Amino acid sequence: MRWYCCTCGRSFGSSHALGQHKAALGHTESFSWFGCSFCPVSGLPEGEIKQHEAEDHLWCSDCEREFYSYSEIKTHLRSRAHRGKSTPCPFCESPYTTAAGVTCHLENGCCPAAQHLNPDKLFGRIRARDSSGLITNQLIEWHGSMVHHATEHTWNGRYYKCYLCHRQFNALDSLNQHIRSPAHPQKPYHCPNRAICKKQFVSLAGLFSHLESESCGYTRFERVQQGFQEGVTGKRLIAF
Repeated sequence: MRWYCCTCGRSFGSSHALGQHKAALGHTESFSWFGCSFCPVSGLPEGEIKQHEAEDHLWCSDCEREFYSYSEIKTHLRSRAHRGKSTPCPFCESPYTTAAGVTCHLENGCCPAAQHLNPDKLFGRIRARDSSGLITNQLIEWHGSMVHHATEHTWNGRYYKCYLCHRQFNALDSLNQHIRSPAHPQKPYHCPNRAICKKQFVSLAGLFSHLESESCGYTRFERVQQGFQEGVTGKRLIAF
């Protein structure tokens, strides 16, 4: 990024160099304007020039670092180096960088102010605010736990059928052992962009991490941070 003197129009490679120039020549205007270091784009606010350099030239002006792809620089700009820890836990107020980080903290039982929460209870809290099933799967036989138990309703006339993989068993006990085995880790969450993205997730943190990456284009990173606060702590329905 380049800094321009509003008095004479001369450009500089740093704010320090511009300050020295103004002091030496008595150019006292407090306002400065900015330009791109790589192309003729100029006359924009500092933030817009930084965004332009990141998007069009894959350059982080704060770190003076070049990246090989837009996804790489997006990840960098959303890291702790730039965002700090700006997303607090809604219960203990411990700071985290992203909604996915806070959610992992809660799902792992690490929050001293919400030790009652576990993945099942967090799912119940989210499910209660997601009546349309935007991000939660309507798990069969769910009564406060994500552990599935098959019933006689799975009998198809010849076998007990697994509703997850359609494998068939002669005995109901065998089907329940199969459902509770590592063959079927429960995936209570799905990407809201169901028309395009078919991904499902074992944890809420996994879903938030997917949405934060913007890989399926459903929502923006900033909206995920806002949606997390509203969904976990508020009374509003889940939305992104």
